[in-house]
Amino acid sequence: MGFRLFWCAIIVSCGCFFGLELRRRLYVRLRSLEMFRGYFRTVRTYISHFGMSLCAIAYEIDKGGNADKFNSNLREKLQHSDFPAAFSNTLDEMQNSLSLYNDDVALLVSIANRMGGLDLDSAVSSLNLADEQLSSVIDSAKDKCETDGKIYAVLGISCGIAVALLLL
Repeated sequence: MGFRLFWCAIIVSCGCFFGLELRRRLYVRLRSLEMFRGYFRTVRTYISHFGMSLCAIAYEIDKGGNADKFNSNLREKLQHSDFPAAFSNTLDEMQNSLSLYNDDVALLVSIANRMGGLDLDSAVSSLNLADEQLSSVIDSAKDKCETDGKIYAVLGISCGIAVALLLL
């Protein structure tokens, strides 16, 4: 009987872990989207105030000491390709660690592609549109965190308990 109880506790723990991990991924996605909105806002500031190129902006952000892993990887890729291609490749590599959906990646890549070949004024207006789009996606991600996050946690615990009860 003690052996069964031990395995039931393990199964309940696994169910809890799985539900909480799904919930955590929702919050990581939200933080990642907010990070990209901040990144594009920073790019917009550098373009509008200093007229810098996208490559120079990536180097400047990385030099600032508060760059994240994404920008560091982007800066390395910029040595071998243009901004839209480097941005897309970096995003593809980091999609899982950022917990981004395919739709999120497509939106971010389209923003980078639009910025890549524009003059300064067009780039700023494109970044203003991107800010609105990302704000909308972030709002829906917040709603998903609040509703689905609770569901995932409760469902993981419930499934773990149900399987444990079946084993008893």
